[in-house]
Amino acid sequence: MDKNCSAASNYLVSFNTIALVPIRIENKLYTRVLENHTEFLVKMKPSSIIKKSLIFYGNTFKQATFFSREAIGRVHKTPLLISRDYGVPLVMFPTLSAESEGNIWISFSAVKWFSLDSHKQCLVHFTNSIVLPVNVSRSTMYRQYSLSHFLADEFQNRSNKIDHPFSQSILMSPNKKTKR
Repeated sequence: MDKNCSAASNYLVSFNTIALVPIRIENKLYTRVLENHTEFLVKMKPSSIIKKSLIFYGNTFKQATFFSREAIGRVHKTPLLISRDYGVPLVMFPTLSAESEGNIWISFSAVKWFSLDSHKQCLVHFTNSIVLPVNVSRSTMYRQYSLSHFLADEFQNRSNKIDHPFSQSILMSPNKKTKR
């Protein structure tokens, strides 16, 4: 990425977001935003973009963390449900502690697989063919991906219960006949 290019002053995570990568330029922390078909700089920390996006979508960092921990347990480096669109969850997961300056936020749905380069550094392969080296182990990435999967599943299960609060088995027991 060209570090001399202009940077946007604002950004919200969307379903086009692939990763939020911290980058230090002239002693200031910016974010390299990777999207499906483009990348650019934003004059915000990745954690600030996550928090601002949560607020925009009607949530807070604290509430999103609470939901995640309620859904998947109290885990370190908690993935977060940022938004949902037509019942599809937008889950982002951190590679490090959420407030760490080196933390990269990755979109769960954009990940295709993980591999190692010749120096044993983990590479994240995205669905759009971008490959991003990350400074954590491959096992950590698999863990974060798995936790994100569990969070997305729990969201889907809860959404299904809201959409269909009474199943057929609850309304009509198979052992009881209805009166006509």
